[in-house]
Amino acid sequence: MNFFTDLLNTVIQVFIMTYFPYYFLITNKDIDDKYGKKSLVISSISIFVTCILATSIFKNSNITSTSITIITLIIICIIYKSVYKKALIAYSIAYLLIQIIAILATSIFWPIISNITNDVELSRLLGIYIPAMILELLIIKNKDNVKIIYESLTKRRASLGIVFMLVISMDFIASISMILNGWANVVLTNVLILLIVIFIICISVYMNSMDKKYKEINRLNNLLIDKNNELKKIKHDYGSQISYINGLYVMQQYDRLGEMLKNIINGNAEVSSCVKYITNRGSIISNVVESLDLRDIHVVVDEEFDSNLIDISEYELHKIVSNILSNAITALEGKGLIIIKTYKIFNSVYISIKNNGPQIDQSILDSIFDTGFTTKTNKDGSHGYGLHIVKEIVENNNGKVHVSSNEEYTDFKVIFFNQKDRI
Repeated sequence: MNFFTDLLNTVIQVFIMTYFPYYFLITNKDIDDKYGKKSLVISSISIFVTCILATSIFKNSNITSTSITIITLIIICIIYKSVYKKALIAYSIAYLLIQIIAILATSIFWPIISNITNDVELSRLLGIYIPAMILELLIIKNKDNVKIIYESLTKRRASLGIVFMLVISMDFIASISMILNGWANVVLTNVLILLIVIFIICISVYMNSMDKKYKEINRLNNLLIDKNNELKKIKHDYGSQISYINGLYVMQQYDRLGEMLKNIINGNAEVSSCVKYITNRGSIISNVVESLDLRDIHVVVDEEFDSNLIDISEYELHKIVSNILSNAITALEGKGLIIIKTYKIFNSVYISIKNNGPQIDQSILDSIFDTGFTTKTNKDGSHGYGLHIVKEIVENNNGKVHVSSNEEYTDFKVIFFNQKDRI
């Protein structure tokens, strides 16, 4: 009886692990329907056969779950090779949910049923298989809620590493628990090991976050050092000019003194107090920044991904960035901060242009890319085309653009998909 129940449970588990990658990728249009269905069938059969063979060869030893995990990860990578990172995240989420269900069943339901009946087969059926299958079916039913977790993870650059650590950790939990005490004190052992794993992962994430903050602080310190050196130079120049003015005054050359003061005043008006921090000088984005009149606006350009490698013409990228920056400069009214970041997540390249100007009214946020839309005086009809041009160029280059705005900042985000060819 338990053999057929175990087989049915395996079928459900395999379906979850293979259906989630298919469903998430299809609904997000990362793969087409024909390719998706083919991948679903091949992955389901391959992983099911792997589970049966591994169980037959290794029985219920500690190496069984680990070997199945490694082989299935390889299968997912091969079948979804064009989007393997996203597929792995989807698979890992499904696998983690199944493992959590297994821990709940063996740690809570089975011990309760075992105290009620001495029949081992019946206690396993009622305490492990049936609760597990009910929970697994609930997961399938709530797949769209699970997809929210998937979409959140795919937006984070370190997500694949984190979920991979969790998958391996779950295997270790099961293996170490069996090694230590078989099925005795399973609850305490699993809880203890799970807490240790969570602690290690949290520490790793925290250290990674601290490292990023340290690098950012170090960059800003270098920027301040450069600005300080620039101010020392200005101080030296003004010192020389003051000495010269004093000399003219002593010699009573008042005409030349007046002319000199006028030159200093005019020269000072041309000096911008803005700070520019650019990590990749010579890139398309940095060239745009250097070409604009920033007045007293500070600019940080942090290119984690070289904008020169984006699969778009230099002219079009220049037009996108310059139009967004021009709007930001206007919104800031000559003073403020603009932060430009480029980075890559999987095969997509992101350009974020953020400014700390006034919040854009939520009622007009959806209309900001429409033709002719502008908040400026537009008597001659010359305004309201820049952001529409941006949207048009981005979409023509397999991308999308959207804007978010709150009291702290306004963020224009441009995303270019499928950028692997030039990388």
